[in-house]
Amino acid sequence: MRTADGAPTPIPSTTEGEVISVAPQEAAILGDAESTKPLTLLQKLYSYAGLAATLLVAIGFGWYVYFGGPRPPAPDVVATFDGGQITVEQLRGHLARLTPLIHPAVDGSEPVSIQSYEGYRAVASHMVLNELVRRWAGEQQLDREAKFADAMRHVSESLTLDEWVAELHKSDMMGAVRENDIQAYYEANKDTLGDVTLSEVREKIRETLAHQNEEQFLEDYIARLRADATIVRAYELLEVPPPTEEQIRDYYKANLAQFTEPQRAVVDVIYVPPASFGDEADAAARAKAEAARSALNTGNDVGEVAAQYSQTPYSTVGVMVEAGKDDSALIEQAFALTDEGDLSPIFRTQAGYYVLRLREQQPTSTLSLDEARAQITDALRGENERAWFERNADRTLLTIHGERYTLGQFYHEFQNLPAELQTQYAGPEGMRQLADLLIDRLLVLDDAYNRLLDQENAPLLEEIRIIVLRQMMHEAEVDKQVAVSDQEIKDYYEQHKELFASPPEARIRTIRVYRGQTEGDYQRAWDRAEAAYKTLAPGLGAQPAEFDVVAKEYDESEKDSTDAGLGEWVRMEDDLLQNLSAHPLHSYLLSLPAGSVSQPFEFGDSLYIVKILERSEPVPLTFEQVKDFLRGELEAIQHQQLDAQLAERLLRDAHVAIYDEVILQALESDAAMQNSP
Repeated sequence: MRTADGAPTPIPSTTEGEVISVAPQEAAILGDAESTKPLTLLQKLYSYAGLAATLLVAIGFGWYVYFGGPRPPAPDVVATFDGGQITVEQLRGHLARLTPLIHPAVDGSEPVSIQSYEGYRAVASHMVLNELVRRWAGEQQLDREAKFADAMRHVSESLTLDEWVAELHKSDMMGAVRENDIQAYYEANKDTLGDVTLSEVREKIRETLAHQNEEQFLEDYIARLRADATIVRAYELLEVPPPTEEQIRDYYKANLAQFTEPQRAVVDVIYVPPASFGDEADAAARAKAEAARSALNTGNDVGEVAAQYSQTPYSTVGVMVEAGKDDSALIEQAFALTDEGDLSPIFRTQAGYYVLRLREQQPTSTLSLDEARAQITDALRGENERAWFERNADRTLLTIHGERYTLGQFYHEFQNLPAELQTQYAGPEGMRQLADLLIDRLLVLDDAYNRLLDQENAPLLEEIRIIVLRQMMHEAEVDKQVAVSDQEIKDYYEQHKELFASPPEARIRTIRVYRGQTEGDYQRAWDRAEAAYKTLAPGLGAQPAEFDVVAKEYDESEKDSTDAGLGEWVRMEDDLLQNLSAHPLHSYLLSLPAGSVSQPFEFGDSLYIVKILERSEPVPLTFEQVKDFLRGELEAIQHQQLDAQLAERLLRDAHVAIYDEVILQALESDAAMQNSP
């Protein structure tokens, strides 16, 4: 069902508050400020998870590389492969670049130390794979078109232009921070910084100010690249001619059945589900539905009746029931009503008890050509677009430094973008925006390649280049093999059905007290929160105060002045408590019975006291509700398996040998160096 104006029927609610979902099984993610800092570009690229994957391949590869195996060709050779080798010096150089970028696993588990046999062995395998990727790229003769495709695919992903530029120009941004700005920041934030001297925090402040100025720096950098580039755009090629009148008429005649509107009814809905399983709960739900129908039958306002009895909120425009789309019982009862205001009998569906009140019947009808014109135009626009781009594929859309990119190249890559990006950049204006983003990325890529000549940036840019080449190799060697059938998804669902349930829900009310900036503010906030809590939970023998009254006195949330101070109603997806499901206190809050009050706890910039108004139990999810999620998860698992198989095949085909005795000697030497005075 949906409301008569086309919006989805709202989720069940009542006038008492909103609903938040809290998943009890999600692991809490805890950490200090250091572990929650945003990762740099290479920290994202070289996450611990990525290194762990290489480690698994390296360990799994041990069936033919083992202690007491082949002797190294020289005392300092860690690994050999067809036509190449990795030395201890090269391994140490790679470790020096890699170690600062390893970030702890996000699940809170301890990462494998790089300074270990497993870590050194994994890095050696990683370096060999890098060399094999370079060979693959040379064999594939990656040309301008591959660079264009790569830039297009990554034009809006997480590894953004901003991150590339920030890494390449970090020293420039740091150098642009003036000393007087550092001193001014230090003076303005002494209370926060504590008893540290300016010398002790100068570089930290410089980093902070550089980050604050980063956005403007990036804008200026891109503007300089554009100003220095020779760019020719032919964006008029993105203007696809609109459908002709003849096309519209022909389409209408050929698809007349498509423009037949099914029978519909607009109704008011009273919905009463049983509160739990069992005959007693079912009888109570039916009795509630009977009371609602009786109230409607005696002329009570339908909105007031819905607010009192129905779990489905009242809609001012009514709810539309449509033939072929809605539950058969709803369709039968809605279409049986004839006059405005008629009430259906109480009837039962799998979900619960219903009473319908008719607003309007809409019989089957066929749209006229004029009524269907907009729909036809939209359908033909897609056909015309494909034909237009195919017909003009060889025409030049843009030229950068004399390098030509065709309309066909652009449209081919546009079609390979994820569906959400195709929607975002659809139409002439959207495609212009996409083309401009593409130009920016190509300019940055060219600038990055040019900077390879700069020895200071060479290691960073070479790592970035290898990662891009790996992505290209995986797209060519792995992505096309990933395929999960509908039957596989269905089988997985049936085998693990007990895992798929919506999380428990809790409707809550809050009292919020701001923590402030200073130690004094912080203590004041806690004193205030604890005073509020003591009035709500005074202990044995004392009468607790009404939550509404305490909220009016203690709550510091911003709210309408006409609000009686009853605290904020919060919805998980759009409030400060949106991460409650991952918060350490979620299980504590869900353990509280309805009507109880939590102790004060910190979250963000405030302290909270939460009252649990109502809780619900998990509800099993249908296959239709989870199939898209399952497809993504199973494809990700398959992709990971194929990635590991590809890495293992590359290592095997290159006859890789890793010499454990050299690794152990290097570890012993490195440990001695670290422990020496």
